[in-house]
Order: sequence, then C-alpha cells, then structure tokens
Amino acid sequence: MNDEHYLRAVTELGDTREIVATCDIFSQSGIKLVAAGIQVTSKLHEQLVKHKLLPALDKALSVENMLNSERILADVLELIKCNATLGKVAHVISQGNSCRQVISDIRFPAPLAFKLTVAKEKFPRIYQHSLLLMVICVYLAQCDGMSLHEEEWVAMAALFHDIGLLHIDPKLIEPAHVMSSAERRHLYAHPLTAYLMLSEFPELPKSVANAVLEHHERMDGSGYPRGLHGEKISRYGQILAVAELAAKAFDSDNPRVPWRKLDVMLKLNSRKYGQGLIGYLNIFRNDAADTLSSVKDPERLVAQVNLIAKLFEDFNHHSDPLRPDPIFDFAQIRLAELRLSLFEAGFDPGDPEGLIQMFIDDPECMAEYAPLLEETVWQFKSLVLEVSRQWPETIDKDEREKTEHAWLRKMKLTL
Repeated sequence: MNDEHYLRAVTELGDTREIVATCDIFSQSGIKLVAAGIQVTSKLHEQLVKHKLLPALDKALSVENMLNSERILADVLELIKCNATLGKVAHVISQGNSCRQVISDIRFPAPLAFKLTVAKEKFPRIYQHSLLLMVICVYLAQCDGMSLHEEEWVAMAALFHDIGLLHIDPKLIEPAHVMSSAERRHLYAHPLTAYLMLSEFPELPKSVANAVLEHHERMDGSGYPRGLHGEKISRYGQILAVAELAAKAFDSDNPRVPWRKLDVMLKLNSRKYGQGLIGYLNIFRNDAADTLSSVKDPERLVAQVNLIAKLFEDFNHHSDPLRPDPIFDFAQIRLAELRLSLFEAGFDPGDPEGLIQMFIDDPECMAEYAPLLEETVWQFKSLVLEVSRQWPETIDKDEREKTEHAWLRKMKLTL
C-alpha cells in the first residue's frame, strides 16, 4: 500500500537516515522507477507518488538501524523506567513470563520491521502508544492464563495494531484536530488497512491479524469496522480493546486524574469489554487516586449536569412508538444503558436539580462527579459518531430523512 502520506514520510526519513532500494522498483505499467542500490530521499517523492509501486514500498527498501526485537525491547524498558505505574505492571509480568522474554522472542518479517522504523522516526506518538499497549497486553494475557506463545502473539498484535494510521493524513490524528465525518471514515478504516498488510505474511499467526482487525470492536456491537458482538470477537481482540482503554490512564501527568477517569469509563462502558478482563485493571489504582482534588470550575460542572439532562429530555421528546425507526431504536437502547449506569452512580438525569443541590450541600462531592459528567457527555458524542458510522448513506441524505431524524440534528447542535 503506497499512498502519498506514507510515501512522503518514507522519503523524508531518507533525508536523515540511509534508505536504500533492495531491488528494482517498477510502476504498475512496468516502468523502472528506482534501481536496486539507489538511495531514496525526498527528491524522489514526486517521481514515485504518481505511480502504483511494484513491489510494495516496505518490501523494496531497507533502512539503517532498522528496528528489531532487541531495539524494541530497549525502547520498552526505557518507557517502563519513566513511568511508575507501568513499572508495577511490568513487575507483575516478571512474576511469570517476563516482559523481556516475551518481547525478545518476537520475530517478524523485514518489511514490517521497516514500517515500524518509519513509525518510530516519523510517527513517534503512534510508536510509543504501541509500546505502551504491548506491555499492558502482555500483562492482561498473563492474568488471563495464556501461554508464552499466546503472550507473544498478543504482544505482536499490540505492536502492529495502529500501523494502518501511517497511511492516513497525519493531520487527522493530531490531538487538536477536529475530524469531519468524511475524515472519520479514513480513521475507521485503519484496522482493516493494518489487517490487510499483516495478512500478506503467512509466517505470522492468523490470530495476530485478526486481533488487529478487531481492536476497535466492542462486545455490545458498538465498535468498528464490522460491528461484531460478544464472542465473535477473539480473546486477543478483546485484550487489545481493554488495553486501549487502560492506556488512557497515561493521558495525564497527574497520577490522581488517570485512575478516576479510567474508573468512571469502566463503569459507564463495562458492557463493551470482554468478561473478566476489566478486573485486571485494578493494578492502576494507587493510594493517591483515592484523594479527591477540588473542582476548579464548579459552574462548568453544573452546566454539564443541565446539558446531560437536556440531551436525555430532547431525545425522549422525539420518541414515536407508531413510527418504526431502526436508527432511533438503536440510539434508544444505547441511551437506556447509559441512563441505567448513571442511576447506579447516583445521578438521575431526570432530576438535575437534585445533583446540583447535592453539590451545594456538599461541595467535596463535586470532585467525585467531575469525571462521571465528562465521560457522560462524551458518551453522547460517541453515540452521534456511531450512528453516522453505521448509517453513513442514510443520515441527512435528503429532506425527508432530515425531518425523520430531527433528534439527531438537535443532539449534534446541543453538543
């Protein structure tokens, strides 16, 4: 797969690291574009980007100091050294099959080593995230009673789970970028892109490619790219999904915020993840996590309470049992589950004044509810994205359907 974004990353890397063609590179029509032994730099970008390259770029190039198991292990050990919580995870792993042993035993084809090298040098956030996920996945696999070989396969799936992102516009995955619906379709395709790449190598276990394809699937069918339910998702895929969730505990440098944020996400999303796996994440809890910090912006918290109440009220206002509407029914099930989770957490969305009064009577409880409210608002945004993903050709297609799905338009405007 040789799209312009990945090709640009590769050729730009050639300006700082020696990248050499290991064989002749041809266009699909048979024109020789690069001879074996030629160094590839950004000067060749315009010449190459116009063609479908044969063989594929990763199979035709070699880069100096290409990543291997030894270098990846060194990067993982450095990551562990810099993070105390990850160090706890690694310590648990070392009681069984050590993280060092699992990673050292991983073997993968040279074209994939080339791609990982490009990821490390040109997409460092993706590479670091993959290393983080690899450690968490090995920990989860060990807790789940998997064998050494299975731990290696899960680790390999984690290492390659996001390589599909190397083939989309890098601007789309910048933290500050707000994606359009069309841009999100590129994001939703990245598990399939990675799956197709890995499937080209028969020496890799099929379960690795399958896990990569499934890492955004959810047990309740709310994931992508195939919307799989329950046990149709492999255990490896389930582990990757939970590891992605656990990785969010590393989003902040403040050790008090991550666990509380993760804890709330687990409560509101427990139906989405594989049985038994979430309990293993208690290792992320620490003594400081139970110390509540004060809320810096209580007015924002009150506004979130009222926003959530309004979102539920507006949605219920559009309910019409006499008119079948599969999209509305789908959203109704999702929001019923969310409402139940909120009830269990002590918040009745139909009585926002009750929670606000609790804030007034007991200001300390605001800190307890802050991550819950933040995650609830995100759940509504996630629902809008999920509907748009599952019915991309239906929503807003014409005036008739715009009228039918007024609830969705109002939800988007309110959010």
